[in-house]
Amino acid sequence: MSDSPAQARRILIVSANPLFREGLRKLYAERWGEQSATVHMLTTLEEALPALETHPDLVIVDYDDKAINREAFMSRFVAGEAPMQVMLVSLQESGQVVVYDRRTMTFAQAEHWLSNPWEG
Repeated sequence: MSDSPAQARRILIVSANPLFREGLRKLYAERWGEQSATVHMLTTLEEALPALETHPDLVIVDYDDKAINREAFMSRFVAGEAPMQVMLVSLQESGQVVVYDRRTMTFAQAEHWLSNPWEG
């Protein structure tokens, strides 16, 4: 994710549930302000997969949505190269959020990370 405060974050919310999508959008706006992000709300996997190619900063996926093939979605996420975070949010599993962070490191950064991946 970019550190520039002037650049709006690009957020994708993927869920067939309109209450889930709108609730997350409002939560994000309350926390970070309306101008802090460009939020796109998608309802299907067919919309979400090509949207990953637009290099969003954060993708929030409704983990419980049966219409979203999680394996296909995660395969596309893993295959990409641009920095991006994906959050899998479950309404059924209270308090359960899984975050994946795809980033590019130099060899030296990766070597340092491998020496202690639990640091920081």
